[in-house]
Amino acid sequence: MADSAPPTLDPAQEVRIEAVHGGFLYQHLYAVGCLLAAARLNATQIVIERDEDIEVETGQGRTYIQVKKRNRPIIRSDIQSAFNRFEVLREEHRQGRRAGAATFAIVVNQLLGPELASDVASGAISPDVEVMWPGRPPNSVFAGFPPAWSSIDDALAWCVQAASTVPLAMLAPDSLVWKLAGRVLSAAAGTAPHADHAFAASDLPFLFEQLLVQLQDFPSPPLRYRPQADEPEIDSGARVRIISGFSGAGKTSWASQAATYSRHNCAYYDCAETPGEAIAPSLVRELTAKLVGASPEAVRRILMPGATGIESFRALDVHLGQIGLTSTVVLDNVHRVPAESIQRLVNASAHLRMVLLSQPVGSLPEIEALLGIKRETLNGWSVDEVAAASASWGCRGDATAMGRLRSVTGGMPLFVQSAAAIAREEYQGSVPELCNALEALTSTAETAQEIILAKVFSALPEPVQRCVAVLGLSDIGLEHQEVQSWLQRALGVTEQAVAAALRTLRSWGVVEVFGAKQVKLHDALRLLGGQHLAMLPPETRKASLTGLKELLLLSLYRERDTSRFSLLTRVLLAADDVKILVDLIGEEMFHEMGVATEMWHHLEELVSREGVDAEQHYWALDGLVFSDIKRGRYELLPPRFAKMQHLIDEGGLGNDALVSFTMKRMFYDAYLKDTKSVTAAIAKLRRLVPENDVHQRVYLYNAAASMLELGQLEQALALASDVVDANFRALGITAKQVHLQQAPAIRQMINWSVIDHADVKRLADALDLKAKVSKALHLIDPFLLIQAMKFYGIAGAVESVVRVGQDLADEFVFRHDFVGAREVLEQHVIPVVTGNKLLTKNIGARGQYAVVLAYCGDYAAAEREMARLQPYVDGLDDRERTELQSQFDLIGRIKRRPIPQRRFGMPPPAVKAMPIRPRQVEKVGRNDPCPCGSGQKFKKCDCDLTA
Repeated sequence: MADSAPPTLDPAQEVRIEAVHGGFLYQHLYAVGCLLAAARLNATQIVIERDEDIEVETGQGRTYIQVKKRNRPIIRSDIQSAFNRFEVLREEHRQGRRAGAATFAIVVNQLLGPELASDVASGAISPDVEVMWPGRPPNSVFAGFPPAWSSIDDALAWCVQAASTVPLAMLAPDSLVWKLAGRVLSAAAGTAPHADHAFAASDLPFLFEQLLVQLQDFPSPPLRYRPQADEPEIDSGARVRIISGFSGAGKTSWASQAATYSRHNCAYYDCAETPGEAIAPSLVRELTAKLVGASPEAVRRILMPGATGIESFRALDVHLGQIGLTSTVVLDNVHRVPAESIQRLVNASAHLRMVLLSQPVGSLPEIEALLGIKRETLNGWSVDEVAAASASWGCRGDATAMGRLRSVTGGMPLFVQSAAAIAREEYQGSVPELCNALEALTSTAETAQEIILAKVFSALPEPVQRCVAVLGLSDIGLEHQEVQSWLQRALGVTEQAVAAALRTLRSWGVVEVFGAKQVKLHDALRLLGGQHLAMLPPETRKASLTGLKELLLLSLYRERDTSRFSLLTRVLLAADDVKILVDLIGEEMFHEMGVATEMWHHLEELVSREGVDAEQHYWALDGLVFSDIKRGRYELLPPRFAKMQHLIDEGGLGNDALVSFTMKRMFYDAYLKDTKSVTAAIAKLRRLVPENDVHQRVYLYNAAASMLELGQLEQALALASDVVDANFRALGITAKQVHLQQAPAIRQMINWSVIDHADVKRLADALDLKAKVSKALHLIDPFLLIQAMKFYGIAGAVESVVRVGQDLADEFVFRHDFVGAREVLEQHVIPVVTGNKLLTKNIGARGQYAVVLAYCGDYAAAEREMARLQPYVDGLDDRERTELQSQFDLIGRIKRRPIPQRRFGMPPPAVKAMPIRPRQVEKVGRNDPCPCGSGQKFKKCDCDLTA
């Protein structure tokens, strides 16, 4: 999708706003023109927005200037108020309360109307008032002033031309003009450094020089700078900092952009081609010219004959301290400079702040050690920024695809741009296809990432390269001891060799250590690591995959660390370990962890193969059916059921397979509203299901779910209530005990020595089911959903936490408790989506959040959130795209017709006041019954939902 804004909701309002701000900008540019012309005007002071728009003070008096911008000829009423005010000011000067003579000017961007033009021509206005319009030559008194311009473009062109004549100007003239316009705006607002609204003429040369210093010699930032995730501020308060990242990480662009907004003077110096001993004298000459200015005495004091570079640098630092000037020096490519040279610079200064930009190679580890400071890193673009950048370069992909692109490139700006260019040229703009090729190592196009990082990789010793190759299999942090044992087994090396390799990789910035001493290979290196692993002996790759698989399975068994499920899935696929994979997909929790989407494609291939073991074939189909039902893909079920029935008929699968098949088939028959088949299935299951507590609870749950799907709500509610009670008993707690309790307190009530996480999830499922049945019966009880969400959280069922949290937010919206809905999404849904990287849930949850923000009256935030989702649109399927568009439309309707807020606990409002649930409107067809309950078709109903 093109990177464009949606049409405005109120074009007339947009025109009015543009006119107002256009008038201010025209006025501010005229003030900039006066600043640039101050020398030839002999001005001693220029004042902004006091008694008049602009006031120019000279030794002889003061000129008051009123500036007007209109879209039609100027008439007397446009400027009559100015004439009246001029008379008051004129009297102030006559009475001696203001020194010198008063002159007045009115600057307009249009020709005068006939009546006003006649007044000016006949001398009917006061002779000390000059009216200036485009094309009119000014009289001798106003000859030095900027002319009146017909447009902002003409104003900008004149100012840029005037700025190009500033002596010793090294900043581009247009940059200087915009900098001055910002200062004029600050003066108009009466904020520091112009709280008195005034510019002293004696300060103007310094002002021009100061503005020049702020960006002088900095490389130009990108035309469209995209901030990196949690990127640092340049004004942190620390005297010396190190910003580290590989080439392509955007360090120099960050520094250039950050310097633009720094409160202090900033100077830039690239150390790349400067010998270590020459840095101090070179730097001191540059900084003296830029920071000290034209004071001969100060320059002589700093650049003393015979002084060494370090002595002069120290003298410069002392001088800056004496005049109270805070300055930041950005030194680029310091990894190419001997560490001792950098240390001498730092030790010779006390007032200069230094930002050291460096790649994580060369002398950087020694610089860190000598200075006793730790490097900061740029984290790369977020998934949103990757999506926005990719869309602007003609690429498309959903949130999952953009997350994969960010992962494979580390989010580094240059690497993302290179990958997007390849996607556009080689894969018709498809980001998923590019990622498939990069991850499978089948892409024939070489990325900038591979070219740049190949130098880093090739500089590593061969044993360390093999460690990188093995570590590239994991995209998550692993405990230090886990990594130690894994690398030892995979590579057949000693513990000491692994420790030495990790120390090298850490000092080079190739591995990251974070959290509880977890180790992770830098994302950008995993691509090169994978390429190198493919060239190692097959037994090394096999040992690496086996070691990682066993490590992950062990942590899953011991600690139930379900955050590793997605990686485990990919490892099992890479190792072609179908048996474990099939065993895992039989576990409901497996489907809760946002597992890799490629797993489902792999299972599809498995079930279509000839000669596959019947049991594996059956349970692979069972996993696919479970996924299809969960995602509402019912059209895929009939052929799968036919294959499963055939495998059961062949015999040898056992009772568990028959029970699982009957339950899933029963739910599908309920979806088809086949009451007879469902009743028969329930009777059949009563005979098949073992008499143990777990199987009976699962059976009751599926029977209740089928009754709900059939619309037999009373039976469904009775069964669901029984299931809830049975699962509470299984946990040894009661509904009364957990009511209004927080999750940590509930966790403490459970006897984990005899309870499985699966039992906790079964209770959450039962509560969720009862909430659905209650809702269908109009017995709304949000506490059921709240409890379900808490138990899903305790069980670690993150996808269900998100789903139920979204349902709960919908219920709060239904009851007009928009703040409550916002709290649920902000505190319980969005953090789970982002924290667990559930990219498949990202768009839906954030679109719902945007609608809730609009219901809360925060329209600007809602529109910003929707704007951040626009780059994903072309990568969505039709249903997702329709849902997102409907949410965008709903925000516009809410903005035009706000709905009153209520708090939870108040009775629901009357039907006519019902708001649309954020995830409801896209599901309603024009000929469907209106969700408000009126009985009318949606297209004919006149309730708030259709307003």
